[in-house]
Amino acid sequence: MIPLQTGFQIAGGLLLLAVLSTLLANTAAYYVTGDVDLQRAALPGVAMALAGLASGLLPILVTVVIALVVDFAAVSVAYELDRRRTTMVTLMHFSLIVVVAYVVQNLLALYQTAPG
Repeated sequence: MIPLQTGFQIAGGLLLLAVLSTLLANTAAYYVTGDVDLQRAALPGVAMALAGLASGLLPILVTVVIALVVDFAAVSVAYELDRRRTTMVTLMHFSLIVVVAYVVQNLLALYQTAPG
């Protein structure tokens, strides 16, 4: 049984990841297609956040493959693009997530090592 506070932390983290991933999916789709709305980006955003939950349980390579497959399927359903454009949006979305995660990780490391 998960304690209530830990459950809220997991739910809050999932919600934060879903919102950030939705914004990044919208940015990726706008970059590739040029015309999108934010509501379509919700499906790939939530799908990537849920796939990110597997990162603590599975090896990194398996998690990356699962995330790419889930994102490809979600982008394909949400935007109804051909295979080439779906691949481009998926790769752009994944790249943006990796870059933002790297920046956030480095900012947190810098914050934790700052003198008090």
